Order: sequence, then C-alpha cells, then structure tokens
Amino acid sequence: MSHGEAWNFGRLGAMLERADKTSRILDVKYFLLLPNIADVGTSIDISQWGMLLKSASALEMYRRRFGRLSPKLVAAFLLLDRDFPRAVRFCVSLAERSLLSITGGSSGNFSNRPEQLLGRLRAEFEFLDIEEVMNEGLHGFIDSFQGKLNDIGDAVHQMFFQNQAA
Repeated sequence: MSHGEAWNFGRLGAMLERADKTSRILDVKYFLLLPNIADVGTSIDISQWGMLLKSASALEMYRRRFGRLSPKLVAAFLLLDRDFPRAVRFCVSLAERSLLSITGGSSGNFSNRPEQLLGRLRAEFEFLDIEEVMNEGLHGFIDSFQGKLNDIGDAVHQMFFQNQAA
C-alpha cells in the first residue's frame, strides 16, 4: 500500500491501539496479578514480569539491553523506550507523525484539536522519566494515559469522521 492518507490513518489507529494495549498489559501485571505485597521480588513475581515482556514481544530486546528482570526497568522499557516498536513512547511518536502527514502540520505546532492533544502527549513522554511515573503510581499514570488516548481518539473521530456519518 502506498504511504498516502489511507495508510497514515491505518498507522495512526494501529499506533494508538498498540500504545493502549501495551499500557493495559503493564497495568494488569502491576495492579492485578500480584495483589499480595509480600510476593514482590519473589520468583513468581519475576517470572510474571518475564511473561509480561514475552506477551509484548519484548523479552529478547529487554534482556539485550538490561539483562536481569527488574519491575521498574520493565515499566521504563515498555512505557518510555524511544526505539522499541511496542513501547508507548515509540507508538505515540509514530501516531503523531501519521496525524501530521494527514493534516500537513508540523511537530511543535498545531492547527486542530487532534494535533494539540497528540502533540501534548508526545511531549509529555519525551520529558518523562520512570521515577515520576512510579511516584505518581503506575496504575494512576496508566489510567490517566488511557483517558488521554480516548480523548485523542474522540478528537480524531470528530474532526475526520463525524460530519460524514450523517
């Protein structure tokens, strides 16, 4: 498929969905799978972090970069890595590029609500570190992030598709 408007819409949707799913996988592990604090750091906990990476096709890349499994490093890798294709930051950045290809805009500027929201989210991830995320609480951070993704999806729908649905 040529990399025109249709391709960019497809990539925009795929990247927003991938970012959402990666964050949900991370949230499930962090918030639901290990409800007993006494189990943190045990072999069961570490094994679950490894399975989480495997489910995101990230285990090999993570091991190459960091070696030993660490919950904080796993969260940093899946949320903030700029080069791993399933990392949230990577996905948000590609989603913004696709949106700007569709609208003809440029990074750092916005002329419509979807560009504003997606640019703001991308900038947030550019300057975020894992300490901030952990201090806020991983679950709370992910919950807020997913709300922002929903707002972006709504803005894209309103701008490009709502008027045509009549």
